[in-house]
Amino acid sequence: MAFKFSLATVLRLREIDEEREEKLLGQILSQITSTRLELEDLHRQVENLLRSREQQLQTTTSAAQLQITYGHMRALEILQKDVKEQIANLEELRDQQMNIYQNARRNREVVTSLRDQQRLVYREMKKRQEQALMDDNFAARLARRY
Repeated sequence: MAFKFSLATVLRLREIDEEREEKLLGQILSQITSTRLELEDLHRQVENLLRSREQQLQTTTSAAQLQITYGHMRALEILQKDVKEQIANLEELRDQQMNIYQNARRNREVVTSLRDQQRLVYREMKKRQEQALMDDNFAARLARRY
């Protein structure tokens, strides 16, 4: 005969699994947010560098200083490209984790539904037992009168 787990135990395991997957999803979303903030910061740095370059071109500036500015801009553009790739990878990971989380949630909901059905059957059985007991008491009192 196979060992049977109570639904409460199975449900708790499914809830733990769902919570773990939800936490991982939250961590991924947090990473996406921080990476997007990093990208925005890089955009601001590029804009500041462009303004600085424009000011340098208005005044007399050495060619070496302009080369440094252009080198810095290229480095920032490469960083932006890397950060955009990182965001794309994180979004793909988020989609995968969302599927995993949804499966864990469905699994938990199935067990919750089974538990609720069992609870309903139990309550109906208890009502019938109580009604049968009340009927027996009534019949016994009625029989004592006659």
